[in-house]
Amino acid sequence: MSVQTSPQMPRSETGPKGRAARVAVLLTVAVIVGLGLCEGLTRLFLPAFDPSGQFEFDYPVGSLMLGQPGTVARQAKNTGDYDVPIRINMHGLRDDNDASTATPDDILVVGDSFTWGWGVESRDRFSDRLQKLTGRRTFNLSTPTDVDGYAALLAYARALGATADRVVIAVCMENDLHRYAAQPDGEASPPDTVPIRHWLSTHSAFYLFALTVVHQTPWLRMLAVEAGLITPNLEGISRNDDDPAIVAASADRLLDIARQYRALVVLIPSRALWVGPSRAVEDRVHQAFVAALRQRGIDVLDLRPLLEAKGTPLAYHFANDGHWNPAGHALAAEAISQHLAR
Repeated sequence: MSVQTSPQMPRSETGPKGRAARVAVLLTVAVIVGLGLCEGLTRLFLPAFDPSGQFEFDYPVGSLMLGQPGTVARQAKNTGDYDVPIRINMHGLRDDNDASTATPDDILVVGDSFTWGWGVESRDRFSDRLQKLTGRRTFNLSTPTDVDGYAALLAYARALGATADRVVIAVCMENDLHRYAAQPDGEASPPDTVPIRHWLSTHSAFYLFALTVVHQTPWLRMLAVEAGLITPNLEGISRNDDDPAIVAASADRLLDIARQYRALVVLIPSRALWVGPSRAVEDRVHQAFVAALRQRGIDVLDLRPLLEAKGTPLAYHFANDGHWNPAGHALAAEAISQHLAR
């Protein structure tokens, strides 16, 4: 008597498709297990790459993202440019001074990641150097944001109890010029979507270790650049549009802030002035923005002539990172101190 397969009992797939599916599943499991093992071993034997010890901005204050209060962490660059300690105070700010105690005799400094001190120790930032040069308490209110965010940071300081009205606003010419619309102080632009590489850099020790090996091995780095996995530092500079409306909107937004304080706007020049194909455009935008600020009666300190004085403006930046190194901060602090003393 022959046995027939019941229609309710599907035949086991043993052909090429079934074998391929099983192989794919086994390979997927093997990759997951392998990556998990690499991650665990990296965290165990190379704890310096553990992302839990790396700093990130994850404390929301309104639409701003600050540091988590009380954080003690490190900020490191996988190219080896910097590895510095980060300490965040009770207000989510990287500052040893308490902004709630700022008085009219003090100075508030606000800006983006440049002013926050990306890659340098807090004592090397221009705000901390400015405090020593002027003898006046200086409060750093910075976080990665734009001009709308600067207004929000100043509003936050006022809400904490700060009464200082002398303000230094550091404007980054690489990414601070936008078509700003009139909006209430305290409202910042929404943050950008977090890319997968950022997620990996804040969650995977093995990714950080592998990226460091690639960056510090010339032939591997060359292959990664050619494959488009790494963007060379000077090729990833944001470019400005030669648009008078953007210049005017940005200057008007700064005027909104300057009307409320004794404000000094300090311009951090774009590196695109000195490298890349759009130097002529960047030069026009830079000059137009300086003129627009002065036409509005805003006190302006343009750092471009000082950075270019020795003919090597990029020497004030990290080799593999767009931010200022300690020399750049020292130059800015000296210039601001002299300007405020006038």
